[in-house]
Amino acid sequence: MKSRLKYLAVATACAVGAMAAPSANATLLLRSAYQDAALAIDGWGGSSASGSLDVNVASGSVVQKAFLYSSSVWDGGVGNVTFGGTSFTPAGGSILAPNANPATTVVWDVTSIVKPVIDGGSGGLYSFGLSEGAFLDGEVLVVVYKNASTAGGTAIIMDGELSSGGDTTHLDFASAYTGGNVIASLASSYSYNGNSTVDATGQVTVVDVRTSTHTTSRRLTSCAGGNDDGGFVAENGALITVGGTGDNPANPDPNCAGGAGDDELYNLGTGNSADASPFLTAGDTYLELLTNNPSFDDNVFFLGMTTTFRISQVDDTPIDEEPNPSVPEPAALALVGIGLAGLAANRRRKAKA
Repeated sequence: MKSRLKYLAVATACAVGAMAAPSANATLLLRSAYQDAALAIDGWGGSSASGSLDVNVASGSVVQKAFLYSSSVWDGGVGNVTFGGTSFTPAGGSILAPNANPATTVVWDVTSIVKPVIDGGSGGLYSFGLSEGAFLDGEVLVVVYKNASTAGGTAIIMDGELSSGGDTTHLDFASAYTGGNVIASLASSYSYNGNSTVDATGQVTVVDVRTSTHTTSRRLTSCAGGNDDGGFVAENGALITVGGTGDNPANPDPNCAGGAGDDELYNLGTGNSADASPFLTAGDTYLELLTNNPSFDDNVFFLGMTTTFRISQVDDTPIDEEPNPSVPEPAALALVGIGLAGLAANRRRKAKA
């Protein structure tokens, strides 16, 4: 097993030279978007080949869709994953495009496993067993659900491969923003930046925000990418993170550093330690997120979002009332950049022995 820290001594020094020209096609695609819905997301990674993924929803929730993502180690291949007692092969899922960097992510539709367990249940934490049939960095479960509390909101799922060199995503609102939570999360593999708030490697993703009333970009985070779902273990096979359950939606210090400086879960309806004013303010009609990965070697493969108000369009893609998401093929309309991620459910996992 290759030590991440030993690898970084070489990779961080040469990554810019080796990958300084990321594919122009690298971006994220709109997989699905639902009105009157929310997202629950969980992630797992560790040196053990088995664990679990959880879904935390209220009583009366009804599942609309569920997707399982699995990411390879850098320069490694994807493999079989058993989820909820069912084995999934890469051939039965979809490899996220453009697959230009050395990490590979596959996604499967697991609605038929998740929906019967949750629909009609009493709510709370539902746990689904997971095991890996290959050497992988970890998995992320994304569940779209509806209940009485999600009425009036929007859930958006975007996936693919974020361009390391910099991307922007534009989201239009159905009406001017008046307030409410805007819970965002991102997921990445081959992600490591130490296990504290002290900058260990500089291998991070940077996120800035612009809105219709604040056209000068404002820093949301300088250190997204700590592998908390791999227990901050510094080795391949545990390098994965996604914001959600077990994380704090309070926004990080915009000048944060280190793997524990950011848990990849955000609320754009609030501010941060540098400026208490919310990122979104009353009257805003759109939101733009700008991202880049200066080290050119984080695999940001998923962004999603849960709002308490309606998003009407993502870039040039209108959000219909009744979307028709598909797997294995994601929606054909490319998003130039980062999306927002759901009121996600992502538990921090301790590294397995």
